[in-house]
Amino acid sequence: MAKETITPENLKAGGVVPYLVEPMGFTAGIYTRGMLLELDPATLKLSKCTDETKFFGVLSEDVVVTGTETAMVYVSGMFYKTGVIKEDATDIEKIRIHGIPKNIYMR
Repeated sequence: MAKETITPENLKAGGVVPYLVEPMGFTAGIYTRGMLLELDPATLKLSKCTDETKFFGVLSEDVVVTGTETAMVYVSGMFYKTGVIKEDATDIEKIRIHGIPKNIYMR
């Protein structure tokens, strides 16, 4: 029997703010738990966050989207800056500021 490896939770940063999730549609692609997402207001679909002003939420599960699949997205909560997955071109401090009005906090 293989030995199970347990890794600590490094995404969620506490229980002060409730973690609310919503099922959302995505543009085609491969997405990883903890990825920061942006919303396209024209299509109402999510994709990897490349524009801090469009930051929408944090992905709660791994998903591969080829068509109309949906996945659960955290739309509120408190997360570790080092635990989320962001695009290199984005600034975590700008994302942190744009998340506050949505009740998404980064520590």
